[in-house]
Amino acid sequence: MTITELTAALKTAKAAEDNAKALRLEIEGKIVALYAKPATGEGTHNDEEFSITWKLNRTVDSEKLSAGYESLPVNAQRAFRWKAEVELKNLRALAELDPVSYLAVAEYITSKPAKPSIDLKDKP
Repeated sequence: MTITELTAALKTAKAAEDNAKALRLEIEGKIVALYAKPATGEGTHNDEEFSITWKLNRTVDSEKLSAGYESLPVNAQRAFRWKAEVELKNLRALAELDPVSYLAVAEYITSKPAKPSIDLKDKP
């Protein structure tokens, strides 16, 4: 296949995937609408053919928490965990501007290849 044929096939597959996802979400919405959400916002309904799980997504205002963290009781502090993340722009700048410091932090970082991404562009 040529690159043009592969791109056309990818567009067709992506459109089919998007349509299938939209249909799946519509059907799931209809099923969920038949059941009452638990008063707490969390819970599970088990049926012979399916189960529905309601969850709450919780986020933390990191700046606000950082400012007040030390004033929290120890038991309250345990309600949070901290996850270090790489600030890629600063890491790249560090590698270029301060190689000694970069080597100091590099031992804490593992790099592995990610899946390549392909973005389809509509012709103008």
